[in-house]
Amino acid sequence: MKIQEFRELIKNADRSLLEKAFAECYKQFSKSKKEEIDLLVQNILSGADSVKEKKSAVNFEELEKQIQWFAANAYEQNYVVPNRIIPKNQRSKWRFQVMNFIKQLQKIPPDSEYSQRAADCLEKIYKVLAEGCNVYLFSSDDPFSSVQWKQDELFHLLVTMTFRTGYSREKIRRLLPLTSSGGLSRWNLYICNQAAFLSELKTSDLKYMAIEETKKIIAETKTQITGKGSYRSGDFERTEKINHLCDMILLISISLGEAEQEIRYYFSNSMESDREIILYRALECADWMEDDRVWIDIYRFGLTKKIKPRDSLKKKYGELTASVKN
Repeated sequence: MKIQEFRELIKNADRSLLEKAFAECYKQFSKSKKEEIDLLVQNILSGADSVKEKKSAVNFEELEKQIQWFAANAYEQNYVVPNRIIPKNQRSKWRFQVMNFIKQLQKIPPDSEYSQRAADCLEKIYKVLAEGCNVYLFSSDDPFSSVQWKQDELFHLLVTMTFRTGYSREKIRRLLPLTSSGGLSRWNLYICNQAAFLSELKTSDLKYMAIEETKKIIAETKTQITGKGSYRSGDFERTEKINHLCDMILLISISLGEAEQEIRYYFSNSMESDREIILYRALECADWMEDDRVWIDIYRFGLTKKIKPRDSLKKKYGELTASVKN
């Protein structure tokens, strides 16, 4: 039946029969589906889902406290290991809390006094979910899928909310590490985050600023590499962060039409031990930006470094140079 017919059916129904009908309908849902609608039912019964409530301002102070509490418990693994803080029957419901947190944060208008703090709260949530892709903070090994967000799309939301109150070096510097480190969903690549970040750098000045800050982070990260006990000290993560940040610089320079200036930097600062892999990664950046001219320039630069490309790259080079001549 249609929803209006359903409303008419229950409008004058006896309360006891209505409760019985509702309970029987609820029994038809699977366990996972019940968990999904529990929050909705609770919100409706508490009045939080009313039109009036939807139109009213978010109680940001309370929301901020809830997000901080969630993040602290997530890092303590209280949603996945036995503890006395989060009851066992509530641990699997973290994802519905997070979904609601994000919805509430999206309601904060750009001109609100809480706008920047809302971005800070979203950053906390994003970092928790990203870390949950590295270690078990939740029962799921892909927290982004659990809250029904693609990682790069949630990161893009974070970037737009951070920049909507204005650009600054500090903000750019805060976001840059998240483009290239922190944890990956099984469906995401860091270059997807980098593309999201790059899309919000609307002027050349901002792009130059981002390149400058990225180089500073790379230099600082290099000083933290010990060269011994790599696995224990986190050197692997640091070298990977540097490699991805080098990708970020090359992508920005290609968007500026000035890749030539950064290709040499890329090859000098990548931490890949195999120089052919360095060439391959740089060419992938040009592929991502769909710039065949830059692809050829990078390939030729690799040849000047006496790098021997794999057969697939040789074949593509031949095809691209032929098309350019034609």
